[in-house]
Amino acid sequence: MQLGASGSTWTFKGDRQAIMCHPSPNVMPVSKAIAAIGVNILVPLLGVIVFVLLCRRMRRTHIQSPPFFQYFILFATYGGWLMVFFTVLFWEWSGMASLGVFYLVLIGPFVTAGVAFSLRRSYALSVFHRVAYIASMVYSGLMVVTLGVWLGIQFFAR
Repeated sequence: MQLGASGSTWTFKGDRQAIMCHPSPNVMPVSKAIAAIGVNILVPLLGVIVFVLLCRRMRRTHIQSPPFFQYFILFATYGGWLMVFFTVLFWEWSGMASLGVFYLVLIGPFVTAGVAFSLRRSYALSVFHRVAYIASMVYSGLMVVTLGVWLGIQFFAR
């Protein structure tokens, strides 16, 4: 006799207790479930927590026009690369991951350049403004150089 319960099949023989459990092929193993929760829930949740703590710290220091929005963009961009890194290491590549990389490589440099442009006059207001400005410039510059090198290699490889 076989009974199905939560994706598993239990085999019984007569009045005896269950002898064996055969997991269903569509049940995710525990290690993959842990990886999925870690990559897709814990990493973004920790990013949001750190962002909120940073915003609180900026409020407590009473700096003039704190760069909340600029840090939101930077957290999303650098956090996106962290998500890609953990997806490659611990999870499975997907169409959503490809869309994320598309944004990070082709759109992100322009967005962070806009962030740097918006901070160009407030660079000297505080260390928060300076760090956001430098992080924006570094990302934009690094991605433009990386994309240029990759395109150059593709062009000359033919």
